Amino acid sequence: MTMLILLVIFSFFQSISADQASSKNAERVLNLVEYTLPSPSIIGDREWKELQLDRLVTIADRTKTSFGRWGLVQLLHPIADKRQLMERKEIITFLIDHPEKMNIFQQQLEEVKRVEKSLLAYWDARDLVNQQAEQFYFSVFGLKELNKSSLALNVSTAMEMFNSWKYLLTALAFGGLSAEYSRWIYSDQKNFDWSRGLREGFALPISQHYPGFKELEESKSSYGSKDYLKAFGPQGSWGDRYNILYRGFKPDALQLKLLPSIVPGFGKVGAFVGATIPTLFFDYQFVSSIFSVGRRIIAMNRELNQLQERVADVAHCIDAIIKLRKLIISQGSGLTTYFNADDYDDELKTIAKKLLSQRFLQKPGYLYSRGHVLTMHKEIKQAKKSLIPLLHSVGLLDAYCSIAQFYKENQAESVGFCFPEFMESDEPFLNYKNAWLPLLSSKEVIVNDLALGDDAPGKMLITGPNGGGKSTILKAYGVAAVLSQSWGIVPAQYAQQTLFASIRTGLAPEEDLEKKLSKGTAARKIMLELLDDIRSSDEHDYKLVLIDEPYLGTVDDESAKRIYKFGKDIADFPESLVVIATHVKKPILLEHDTGGIFGNYQVKVKEVSPGIFERLFKIEKGPALWWFEDEDKRGRFIDWSDMKGERVSL
Repeated sequence: MTMLILLVIFSFFQSISADQASSKNAERVLNLVEYTLPSPSIIGDREWKELQLDRLVTIADRTKTSFGRWGLVQLLHPIADKRQLMERKEIITFLIDHPEKMNIFQQQLEEVKRVEKSLLAYWDARDLVNQQAEQFYFSVFGLKELNKSSLALNVSTAMEMFNSWKYLLTALAFGGLSAEYSRWIYSDQKNFDWSRGLREGFALPISQHYPGFKELEESKSSYGSKDYLKAFGPQGSWGDRYNILYRGFKPDALQLKLLPSIVPGFGKVGAFVGATIPTLFFDYQFVSSIFSVGRRIIAMNRELNQLQERVADVAHCIDAIIKLRKLIISQGSGLTTYFNADDYDDELKTIAKKLLSQRFLQKPGYLYSRGHVLTMHKEIKQAKKSLIPLLHSVGLLDAYCSIAQFYKENQAESVGFCFPEFMESDEPFLNYKNAWLPLLSSKEVIVNDLALGDDAPGKMLITGPNGGGKSTILKAYGVAAVLSQSWGIVPAQYAQQTLFASIRTGLAPEEDLEKKLSKGTAARKIMLELLDDIRSSDEHDYKLVLIDEPYLGTVDDESAKRIYKFGKDIADFPESLVVIATHVKKPILLEHDTGGIFGNYQVKVKEVSPGIFERLFKIEKGPALWWFEDEDKRGRFIDWSDMKGERVSL
């Protein structure tokens, strides 16, 4: 039973690994043709990594095809185009409100999934079917133009198959034809008799096992060298060999050099073994030649049939995509933009028309035109790049269906998603009610009201120990804002905000040995970049900036001074909403010294009993004074964190 469970688990993870590899391969292919986002992304690579957006894609992935994950990634890049965001909302609400239509779309996507491997193989230089197909094309200079003719390729493959069968017949009748040739050359026989040679060739395997006399005379008591050669030649029977060995033979002058004395009889056992060994040798040669040619014939048929299945799969894939397009256009939803036939080039239209013929869509069988399959295969290889924009459309549709499915599934949970309301305002703000972090499971999440600007301070300082939950709150802000302006859904009960022109983070600076940057140097460099970004804002260039433990790697006193100065420097830039998390004390003075532009907050940590703490992950107003002023409690928290294996900074 244990072994069965382990096998099931192994199969499950093996399946996941195969799906991930397929998605990676699909992503590589789709990126061969650049996909231009409708609006530029408002985040960079650092924000993508620090907000763990790859993990978010994995968690939310409900796609049916290998192209869908690519679509999710493209759509997760947040944009600042309200019209585009409203169009995305229209698509997702259409899919949510019309589950029967989405089900039809997903069925067609599953059909694409069924055959997508064959299509993706055209970009795999190591694919065996592609390599084997090359043998059926004309490769001689001056004849390559014939590869465009299905008739020429039909004739070529037919001739190749004919030659293989001819070689098989030759192998079957080789012994007889060889003997006939010897008689014609070395005897008085005037004509080469093909028919007799063939008859003898097919009869040869039987005659070689014949236990009686065939070439020799039974009346002799011993045999000479010529009889010996006859017996052990291709025409000799097992009986001839047995008798010549059993009765003995006399070598002539030529053979005395090899056999210096008269060879007496071997006895029954020796004669039996001596007669059987050459018989087995002849059998081995005969069977090997047949199998060699037979394998060639079978391999050619198998390779052509595999190629036919490959082309048929591509035809069914394109057919499923075209049907999707017709379904989408008939609904008149925003998805029509992604399947606009006017955007397809002539090469794509031509190859799609050929693939959708009954010749390639019919059920595969033995009776088909090899030439048409070969020419179509060649055309797909040459035009494969023109197919990629069509696959972009499939990936994006699959992604939208996945987002809608993810949205619906979470509505049944204790926490769900909502559609954001984008507001016009003289200053930026965001207001998320009962927001949660989708990087965690629904059973782990804690909801919080997240607000910046409007009635709340536009700049927030979260204080408390590392390991207390500050980073989780920062990511909740960041992921919610990214989702709001990308997939168009927010992990909250209610969401209202202005559009951000950019989202910037400094959550986890990393050392870069190549650029000779230590972690501390990298952290200071990021802070300079963020300061420049904030200062460069204009009145309509709204930003959201999230910073975790700025000036990491610097002595706490110096870090505290620099954070305070940074806060003072950005206080006069209301276009930027800023959240800073830190474990040092001096920055809490910013609330007073900036006249309330900064607000002090903390993430609640509860001491259940002396030395036992519970992190509540709830944000509340006010600085974490216990962390700065209650030395005993601070020490107990550090001990508790060490016991749990968590790193805490003072």
